[in-house]
Amino acid sequence: MQLQLLEYFQCIAKLGNFTKAAQELHIAQPALSKQMARLEAEIGAELFIRTGRGIKLTEAGNRLLFHCERILADWKIAARSIQDLGLSGRGFVRLAMYPTFVWYMLPHFLPEFVRNNDSIDLEIEQGLNEPILDWVLGHHMEAGIVTAPVHHPQLREQPLHVEEFGLLVSADHPWSGRDCVPLVELHQQPLILSTLNRWYESFILPLFKQLAIQPHVRLVVHQYDVIKELVRANLGVALVPVNAYRMWKKTETGIGNELAIVPIDPPLQRQLLWIERQDRTRSLACQRFLDYMIAYLNAAQS
Repeated sequence: MQLQLLEYFQCIAKLGNFTKAAQELHIAQPALSKQMARLEAEIGAELFIRTGRGIKLTEAGNRLLFHCERILADWKIAARSIQDLGLSGRGFVRLAMYPTFVWYMLPHFLPEFVRNNDSIDLEIEQGLNEPILDWVLGHHMEAGIVTAPVHHPQLREQPLHVEEFGLLVSADHPWSGRDCVPLVELHQQPLILSTLNRWYESFILPLFKQLAIQPHVRLVVHQYDVIKELVRANLGVALVPVNAYRMWKKTETGIGNELAIVPIDPPLQRQLLWIERQDRTRSLACQRFLDYMIAYLNAAQS
């Protein structure tokens, strides 16, 4: 069986219509119908039920679609593995990463990695835990960087980096210049947060409850670069990754005279993990990227 037949079948199943699929595949509809008749003959079962509005998959069609997606994904993996052997001279890696890692860690080492590995092509997508897990489990991404915990039976995990949070304040705020601010002092203080989603509920809120803190959540903004400007305008203080502040100081002249990051007690940290499928062999290109990234992170933490 040709892989092209499975690709045709997958497109028809996705669109639910032979005419639309033929247009997307840039082939004539009669030719597409003939190819699907050939596929049904090879499978030995009808795959489609024709309706007035298009098609529906039979039980056999649904089962084939399930396996088809895996077969085509495995074929892409095999092709990339051959590339990594040097037969094409290039390697290709698709990775998904948690947003704060993309924004504030990746820029520190990715340019140098690309310069030193011109035979490796990269595709990097950012996302939160749930979509990244889906992408890695579905073979759409070779690996991902997410926040702990994960504990999925089909995934192997490797601790990668501990992301530490500090209190971002304006330079003229009373807390600026302090060696440390106990979190209990946030009680009833105007606070700017990046989210009120699951991460807040599982990470920050339990700590606030433990310390009997009831902060005044004045603003919720989903971008740390915007939060930075709100703090600069003295509209509140914010809990932000320390790496974010380091990146701002590196890229913005004079920001150290306008904003300060103050350590907090108890520390607020989250573990970032490297994840990949248990049944997947890591490509040579991916291994090279992982080794380079770990070497950078180890050097940065020492």
